[in-house]
Amino acid sequence: MRTCSITYRLSVRLWLLACLGLGLGFATSAEADAAFDFAQVQAQAAALAAAPYHPEPLPTPAFLKDLSPDQYAEIQDVKPLWSDTDLPFQAQFYLPGSYFHRPEQISVVDADGQVQPVPFRLDDFSFGDLHPQGLPADLGYAGFRLLYPLNTPPYHNEFISFLGGTYFRAVGKDAVYGTSARGIGIDTVQPSGEIFPYFTHIWLVKPKAGAKSMTVYALMDSSVVTGAYRFVITPGESTTVAVESTIYLRKPVQVLELAPLTSMFWHGHGRGVVAGDWHPAQHDSSDLVMANGNGEWITRPLSNPLHIQTTTYSMDNPQGFGLIQEDRDFSAYQGIDTQYQKRPSVWVSPEGDWGKGEVRLVELPTNNPDMDNIDAFWVPAQAPKPGQPYHFAYTLRFFLDNHGLIPLGHPVATYLGYDVKDPSIRDVVIDFSGGALRDLPGHMPVQVHLTADHGAKILAQDLQWDKDGHFWRVKARIQPAAGVPSNVRCFLSLDGQVMSNTWTYLLHRTEVQGGQ
Repeated sequence: MRTCSITYRLSVRLWLLACLGLGLGFATSAEADAAFDFAQVQAQAAALAAAPYHPEPLPTPAFLKDLSPDQYAEIQDVKPLWSDTDLPFQAQFYLPGSYFHRPEQISVVDADGQVQPVPFRLDDFSFGDLHPQGLPADLGYAGFRLLYPLNTPPYHNEFISFLGGTYFRAVGKDAVYGTSARGIGIDTVQPSGEIFPYFTHIWLVKPKAGAKSMTVYALMDSSVVTGAYRFVITPGESTTVAVESTIYLRKPVQVLELAPLTSMFWHGHGRGVVAGDWHPAQHDSSDLVMANGNGEWITRPLSNPLHIQTTTYSMDNPQGFGLIQEDRDFSAYQGIDTQYQKRPSVWVSPEGDWGKGEVRLVELPTNNPDMDNIDAFWVPAQAPKPGQPYHFAYTLRFFLDNHGLIPLGHPVATYLGYDVKDPSIRDVVIDFSGGALRDLPGHMPVQVHLTADHGAKILAQDLQWDKDGHFWRVKARIQPAAGVPSNVRCFLSLDGQVMSNTWTYLLHRTEVQGGQ
């Protein structure tokens, strides 16, 4: 059966993250005696946490380990699992190689709940123009991807891929890969160094004929944390991944990061250093959007700062957060190969009450689009104690159509510039639309609420109405204090009623041409 594949973009950061940590999870005798379920994965994770951590040497042959990302992409599984059946889902596998050295044991759970390992067959792989040398017959797998007749039925298309650490990324109909998700994050940009847990064993639950969703179980291990995961994956116009996890800390960590998202923002709309690039913008995501439990919605435009930048947003029982790609017009990016207008927005919807904590945004400096430099995740106020099970659940949605996500009017575009005569003065332009704002006539007395802290001066502000685009534009001139970023906030109201969510940004003085 013919398959259609979506190219998996390998970022520099993802290559490095995938190299860390080792180990394999092995099936227990219980799997052969009872129907396999999530409890068995949890038991394995608890047992791992109680045992010493003993990483093993990486077994990847030199031929595969030395491949460039483009060479590695030539290796394709040409005989997908279940391709000889009428099942709606198929699976393809990745070989260890390039920056993906860690092996995974992959098994199938049949209709009776019995587990069978997926046999490794080197003959199932095509190597393109490569000439493999010295590959063992028991090499094994490094990850997998799922296929479904999403874009070109009855032919199957790749729509989700698990490769490297606990990373996975998905697309809905007509989208291309962009923002990634992770099972967990540990100590991102902490002085002690980030730790990257990894999946050691994957169980694919064989779908029934006509199934619309597929379930995947995963066992996670690392030097500091183990975990059990259940993913219920549903492809469609928007692809959803319902995630349920129980983790066990081996020892305390500085920052426990739940539902982490990883993306790329190089430049666009006066944000980020252009570094000679001719495109008007290059980014997988444009904004971090958050919904607090108290009803407040916040939009934080992303940036490519000159230095590592971490911003925190305290919340109680968050209703959701995500990395959003706002502009869906090709003209905004002009990337025939990159197709940034088709990169999915990704939204995290917590299940149950997550309590107090914070959404944390990490922005790393980059000068090219091949490095994922944006991280967003939830940090609970109280991390579990070592050995104590910690259970959490959420749903991820990968989608192109942002309409209906935010109930109020909200920022749909942000532009930054500076005064060429006095670069210390920043021009800030925010377009608000959606919700009730979209239908308000231009004569309505809409008010702007604009603040800037840490000694920044608001020199001017103005509100304009665009009747053709149906949006309200805030234009401001702000002078941040030297050497201190200012947290600027803006929202709109009418007759004392809040009409928009809150736009916020860390505004610096311009340090180089191109700004940030």
